[in-house]
Amino acid sequence: MRISIVTPIYNRRHNLGLYLSALFAQTDHRFEVILADDGSEDNPLAILASWLGKLEITYCWQPHAGFRAGQARNMGTKLAKYSYVLFLDSDVLLNPTAIAHYHNLKDANPGAIIAGRYDWLPSMDIDDEDVFHNWQKVVNAQLPPALTKSHPGMDVGLDIRVKQEPNLFKDKKVWTEKYCLKLLSGNLLFPIRTFNELGGFDEQMVGHGGEDCELAMRAEERGIPVIFADEVIGYHVYHDRDQARNREEVQRNIDYISRKHDLDKLGVVRGAPDELPLVRRK
Repeated sequence: MRISIVTPIYNRRHNLGLYLSALFAQTDHRFEVILADDGSEDNPLAILASWLGKLEITYCWQPHAGFRAGQARNMGTKLAKYSYVLFLDSDVLLNPTAIAHYHNLKDANPGAIIAGRYDWLPSMDIDDEDVFHNWQKVVNAQLPPALTKSHPGMDVGLDIRVKQEPNLFKDKKVWTEKYCLKLLSGNLLFPIRTFNELGGFDEQMVGHGGEDCELAMRAEERGIPVIFADEVIGYHVYHDRDQARNREEVQRNIDYISRKHDLDKLGVVRGAPDELPLVRRK
């Protein structure tokens, strides 16, 4: 059985080419790709044309009305053919064995959510050929640096969850509680039946960040098991972004989640936007 990969896209043509190259380089091609366009203006179809016949790709579109990654994912998931959906961001490059490991993990743990790592690459000049022929140089940051408008700062390096809890991905524990703040939709495999029963991402959340944590809260309340998979690594490709606006949007979404789930009453405190969006009291 294949996996349905659902990816929101918006105005990142170069990243999209890298993302598709990394999928084409997978050792296991049992997947379809669903690209949910949130109103791009840079003609992503020109990139997709070169991949027709190489990958099974479905494209859908909605008009742009603010950054609506959660709504775009919901739109794409409605077109999914298979029983598991992999939420993967368009600026994330999967390691070549990731899909094979996802299949092995889901088959061994039916019904579980499986979370892959989300490491960050520094700014480098990377093209499609580098993904195929210079993979180790890409992941070891050995390619020439790219000119950027902003400094990547703390974004570069290991997944923040690995930094905070080094054994999270290594202990192979099946989590059934207190995991919700650790699920990131940039690289996350969901049983589609579970996703639909939970109602998908909250479409009231617009802007950068938080919709994955909110969905995961609902999953945790249902006791859905989760596995953190060290074998699956998504490498985030650096791109310039408005960090000040991102922090503002994250904080607004954190406030929304707090009101929706009454976090103060549940004993949950809100963290800084540069950290995991929410931090549980011990």
